Amino acid sequence: MFDLLKDAFTKLKRELLGRGSLSEKEIKEFLRSLRVRLLEADTNYKAAKVFITSLEDKLNTTEIYSSLQPGKQALRVIYEELTLFLGGKAEKLGFTKTPTLILLLGLQGVGKTTMAAKLAKMYAGKHPLLVAADIKRPAAVEQLESLAKKAKADFFGPPKPTSRDIETCTAALKYAKKSNNELVIIDSAGRLHIDEEMVAELAEIKSKLSPAYTLLVLDGLVGQDALRQTQEFHAKVGLSGGILTKLDGDARGGAALSFRHVTGLPIYFIGVGERVEDLEIFHPDRIAARVLGEGDIVSVAEEVRQVVDEQSSAELAEKLMEDRLNFEDLLAQMKQLSKMGDLSKLMDKLPAGMTGGMSPEDFDPAEIKRTEAIILSMTPAERRNPDILSGSRKLRIAKGSGTSPSDVNQLIKQLEMMQGMVKGAGVDSRMMGAGKVRVRPKSKKKRKKKRRR
Repeated sequence: MFDLLKDAFTKLKRELLGRGSLSEKEIKEFLRSLRVRLLEADTNYKAAKVFITSLEDKLNTTEIYSSLQPGKQALRVIYEELTLFLGGKAEKLGFTKTPTLILLLGLQGVGKTTMAAKLAKMYAGKHPLLVAADIKRPAAVEQLESLAKKAKADFFGPPKPTSRDIETCTAALKYAKKSNNELVIIDSAGRLHIDEEMVAELAEIKSKLSPAYTLLVLDGLVGQDALRQTQEFHAKVGLSGGILTKLDGDARGGAALSFRHVTGLPIYFIGVGERVEDLEIFHPDRIAARVLGEGDIVSVAEEVRQVVDEQSSAELAEKLMEDRLNFEDLLAQMKQLSKMGDLSKLMDKLPAGMTGGMSPEDFDPAEIKRTEAIILSMTPAERRNPDILSGSRKLRIAKGSGTSPSDVNQLIKQLEMMQGMVKGAGVDSRMMGAGKVRVRPKSKKKRKKKRRR
């Protein structure tokens, strides 16, 4: 996500931190380079100019030149200004009215239909209803109905094949009130470009239904054209905010930096994948940290907490300390991790210093599947007691999993290494169960001997 921006800021950050002192001339050179990088990342030129001007004012009014660590002081100012430029704080949807109505707008191909299902998945507790108000695009109704099943949401399609979009939406709202749907999400019709017919349809839906939120779905890969779309939709229909999609790909990130400046409206969500689960609330402070290469530990912790069973983690820690870890335990942990989806996305949120030199591309889903296949090819007794794995058993397991005996041996060694690493570190299992790790102190006896020496 935001790879071009992240690379640019990382290089400039190294330059700042590598200097023991900073002069006004060096700051101006830094800002000039930053402006070029922002434009390369498809940031609106007016937005880039405003950001650089504001940043320069903040840097000049902060005591960075006389600071002992001017580079770190400058980075703190950049982080704060970038956070402010992205919106300052996360904007969350409010559900003060029942049902709460969300109208999604956008051109064809931006991922609007998928986004409707993602929102339904995120707010599953609100008993959401997905409304197909796009009869012009072939199979749009069928696509939303299929996605509604994946998101476990209710679905409402056109009452008749010839129903107008406004008729579908009005009927859906009546249905939602009877069915106690607290959230109604309308997937409106899109076009290849903004035209008067589409604008008139959207304006009619908004006028008659008065949605709580009118959100524009923007393709994060489009760049400068996304801002033109934003301005037109906002002027002709009126928006509450935006959603950026496809940020898991080659998105440069300029649209995210420009949206708030151009519209004065918040970005509510970002799409980071194709699954209905791949949706995140837009947190300006966390995005700013990621762009600066500082990672997003808070989001990582939230994602892990959603899938990790604390009790089983505590039991695993205890087994590690007592040298009782087996392949059943390993398989259980792998299943928990698989619930998190693409691990490379999780890796992308970690600070550079925590990745051990690994990149998101180093996580190979095929390797995880291969490991699972080997473990599942073992008998329950073999999983619980790896010591009984003889040569003939390993050969049978390799044939059953479509691997080689050397692959089986490698997995056994990995299990042994896990045991050795924990025992060698002296980890307190009680603290691991609580999600923390500490090193056991040396005994008083050993410390006394050291003093005598």
